[in-house]
Amino acid sequence: MSKLEIIEYKSKGHPDTLTDLIVEECATFLDKYYLSIYNKILHYNVDKALFCAGDAKIDFKEWKIIKPACFILGGQISRITKDLKCGLTDIIYKTIKKYLPNLKQFKIEIRCNNVVQNLSNIAESEIILSNDTSFGVGYYPYSESEQTVFAIKKELDKMIELQKIPIGELYKIMYTPKTISISAPLYVQRVYNREMYADYKRKIEKKLSKYGKIIFNPDFENGFPYLTITGSSIECGDDGQVGRGNRYNNLITPMQWQTIEAYHGKNNKNHVGKLYSKLAFERAKEIYEKTGKPTRICMVSKIGQSIEEYELYTEHYKINEN
Repeated sequence: MSKLEIIEYKSKGHPDTLTDLIVEECATFLDKYYLSIYNKILHYNVDKALFCAGDAKIDFKEWKIIKPACFILGGQISRITKDLKCGLTDIIYKTIKKYLPNLKQFKIEIRCNNVVQNLSNIAESEIILSNDTSFGVGYYPYSESEQTVFAIKKELDKMIELQKIPIGELYKIMYTPKTISISAPLYVQRVYNREMYADYKRKIEKKLSKYGKIIFNPDFENGFPYLTITGSSIECGDDGQVGRGNRYNNLITPMQWQTIEAYHGKNNKNHVGKLYSKLAFERAKEIYEKTGKPTRICMVSKIGQSIEEYELYTEHYKINEN
């Protein structure tokens, strides 16, 4: 592995990650729905979605929601019915409320289209065939830097849970060899002025300083305190889109082998871009545990081909510890 590591993590309240989580819940719902109605999983890919940010006015003296956010589900769904749309709407609503309990108002639109014939035929096959030409990659083990990001994540999640410091459900970690930047809005309802904000900022930086040079909300010194009404920037100015959140490894790791293929919302039965991403990480871990050799794996298949048929590429590499 290269000595240079840039690592990003987006929390579950981040619009991008939340959009991923929503479409994944939709995919799980579609599996169950099709099995209950047709005794088989029909073709779908709901890996296209946009969580459009609303508008809000937020400062220390006044805050209000001006326009609600809107979640738009796209992609392909077989045999769309009114009941199916209602079921998807319910799943989307519950998932948003689960991760952003303080987001009181938002809209939901289902704009999925029916599927093309060849993909329907592929889904109907008794042999499970790939519904796309795609690939998945995986590696193991996680580097020390990646484990550091996970440790910071755990501490921030605990802070959000306890709310001794009023951090919103959204945060982003950006790790570099020089600094670790953390962006997270503070609840405006509990931060009364810049002095109070600065005190919370110092406390967070001090608590996490054991991990390296921590910079919390770096734009604050430029006159822009990061504040929230609902816990996430989806309330104003930051849209969410499938595939822009964390990859299957729960991180964004540009210096590692990774795919830019969106994992979430793809068909759980036969989309190899999804299935191989999971399988590649599992196999890399198995090899490492047996041999002690850090391993990268890439798996590639083609549309209409059995998911059991694929090109396999394996590479061992050296880990540069910090």
